[in-house]
Amino acid sequence: MASLVDQFCPNVHDAPVTAAAYDPWSGVLATADRQGVVAVLRAGETTPGLIFQPGISVSGSLGLSRKGRLLAWGDDNGSVGVYRVEDGSPIFEELRDEVTGRARAMRGVAVSPNGDRLASISVDGLLRIWNLENNKKVAWQGFGGRSIHFDARGSRVLCLDSSGQPRVVDLGSNQGLPMDRLQMPADRVCFTMDGTQVIATGPGGVSLLRVSDGHLVGTHAARGGSGILAALLSPDGKQVAAVSARSIHFFNASDLTPLPDLSKRHSATEPTGAAWWGGSGVLVAGEDGQLHGAGRSGPGPVTTVGGFGDYRLVGHRDRVALWVGNRREREIACAGNPAEVHVDRDGNYLVVEPDEGPLQVFDVKTGAKLYEGGGETAHAHEVGVGGGVVAAQLQSGGVLWVDVGRNKAFRLDWPAVMALSHGGTWLGVVTPRGAVRVLSPVTGQQVVPEPQLTGQAGAKLLAFISRRPDLLVLDGEGVLTHFDLSQSVRDGKPAVGRDVIQLHGQVDRLWGITGGQYAALRFPEGASCSILFVDLSASVVATEVTGLHPRAWVDAEYGLILEPTRGSGVLERERDGTERRVLRALSDGEWLAFSERGVLDASEGFGQALS
Repeated sequence: MASLVDQFCPNVHDAPVTAAAYDPWSGVLATADRQGVVAVLRAGETTPGLIFQPGISVSGSLGLSRKGRLLAWGDDNGSVGVYRVEDGSPIFEELRDEVTGRARAMRGVAVSPNGDRLASISVDGLLRIWNLENNKKVAWQGFGGRSIHFDARGSRVLCLDSSGQPRVVDLGSNQGLPMDRLQMPADRVCFTMDGTQVIATGPGGVSLLRVSDGHLVGTHAARGGSGILAALLSPDGKQVAAVSARSIHFFNASDLTPLPDLSKRHSATEPTGAAWWGGSGVLVAGEDGQLHGAGRSGPGPVTTVGGFGDYRLVGHRDRVALWVGNRREREIACAGNPAEVHVDRDGNYLVVEPDEGPLQVFDVKTGAKLYEGGGETAHAHEVGVGGGVVAAQLQSGGVLWVDVGRNKAFRLDWPAVMALSHGGTWLGVVTPRGAVRVLSPVTGQQVVPEPQLTGQAGAKLLAFISRRPDLLVLDGEGVLTHFDLSQSVRDGKPAVGRDVIQLHGQVDRLWGITGGQYAALRFPEGASCSILFVDLSASVVATEVTGLHPRAWVDAEYGLILEPTRGSGVLERERDGTERRVLRALSDGEWLAFSERGVLDASEGFGQALS
């Protein structure tokens, strides 16, 4: 069964898009990113129906055959391949590893219209051509640039020499056709739609040459800025778009005369040079992994997720989006890339822990910043929020907590571990000797006798269960212990723990789920993680979900797993890993929430953002 993640997902890239190829005859679009993910959007699809990863990062080396039947690909290891667009199956591959391949990292690939030849340009200056029918290869030195194209018959190859001058090579005679010398060296070239002219593009500008005699027809020099990054033909072949770092400039394809009334700014920040021109106009790839037009872009990939109850927090590069139920309510700008995001159970306070920099606390309803910690709060080991109290386990040692409403701050230098109850009434800490104390965040004083641990290993992780006087402790030997603190509150007697289960392996997060039946634990596993749910009464592992995103989170109210996913989305899972719901941000501020039953809620213009 297909994943929910693949539905309603117009953009599948979570890394910068570094290559794009479009075939106007079939409407097929192929894109590739810096992580090597290739996505193919075929005619009639609103979401790429083919996603695969044949190698490592791609730097411009992507091409489609005429009619969009075959896809050519090359990566930064020097590997190349040709794949069927129908199903992604390879008809040819030549794979290299990093040791032998980096010297021939691919910068441009093309497959002939009838699919019998593959051509490539690489950083070693070689033009390579494979005969895919007999698997023979020829190579010529002295070439460069970042593109290569076949003509409509597949009998000629258009490329650039090492000095940035266009060359049309006849594959029958192995001779180059004469062409005028450009004053502005190019790094990309392509044929016009009818094959009679050549468009050459470089940082200095755009040039147009006639194929029949190599005569220079026209030029347009870039003025200021960072120059021209790419040139594209309109789907009807009548216009040329030159893409710069900030704008898109349009010209007649026949003589390169400017069309200033059509020029516009695009919304891509730090464009990568990848772009395409389809039915939606010119779209330009930015460092955020998305393709941008003249409208407002999407928020970019999801860096982290959090949430409690009906509230979901989604961290992007410079903002946090708040979802309430199935609706995306607002965005709150923050400083730094969010590494963790937290919300109190009443939905009043948002806490952002960035990858770099201090903690930030915001009013959820207004977006106003209420508090910013000092440098000591950066890289906090643990963060909690409840009832207007924000607490952090400092990297340098000790615990700092702030009563935001009362504008009071407290600090203890000795705790090694901490946990804040969801209502903000209790702060659990661990002494240097591994004992557990429960404090009042208002006074910093101990409010109940020390819970009695059953072993000698000392506490390593703490978690309170929301809406109950229950505390969970994981000790240094992996023993999970449950404490009912209600008797300590009533008569002042130390609570005696009940050992639930002993677990093996590193645990970096512990959650107590509302209701008191389950605890959840996260086990980091390099580029992924696993989450276990323990039945506290039965003392068994109820479920284990593996292969999750390393920043997967658990909603401690409902016991649901929240996981960042591609396409600016959040995947919500049941305790057994079953996919339950996806919350997805789209371009131009649009959004939607959906499940296997279909769309649950969406913004008014979400359909246009998907098209």
